[in-house]
Amino acid sequence: MANMESREELIISEIKKNPGIRFREVMEKIGLSNGVLSYYIRKLETNGTIKTQRTTRVSRFFVNDMTEDESKVVSRLRQTTPKAILVTLLENDRLEFQEIVSNAGKASATVSFYLSKLVADEIVSYKKVDMKKQYFIVEKQRIANLITEYHPDVIESASDNLADIMSSL
Repeated sequence: MANMESREELIISEIKKNPGIRFREVMEKIGLSNGVLSYYIRKLETNGTIKTQRTTRVSRFFVNDMTEDESKVVSRLRQTTPKAILVTLLENDRLEFQEIVSNAGKASATVSFYLSKLVADEIVSYKKVDMKKQYFIVEKQRIANLITEYHPDVIESASDNLADIMSSL
């Protein structure tokens, strides 16, 4: 019984440290087989300790005290391109699409795909200025706080400009 509790605690601890973590990542970090982890995940979902965000190809796990909006942001921050877009927009107040593409260092189609997801998630918005869309982060302070709390690696590897912005918010 103690072994089961310690496994549950390990899983919960890993999810708390890495909200939005994927099933395979939990499996690898803790060293559990697919079937054993599935058992504990179901058990933790059933008793309300964790919640799962499922898409067609990916399941992401969160502790229950995280809001739906926070879950969306944290999930996007775990993806390379959305993270690059958000960091770019944190460093700059408003950018046109091509400026985001240049700063993010990703292909136009990739940036377009993820930018539309960030807009649909209401994390990013835009205004038309002179017939061109200028994109911006809807709640800059909230995004900065979530990055600081759950993804400090972004700040450590970001430019000095971003570090200054984060510390001034």
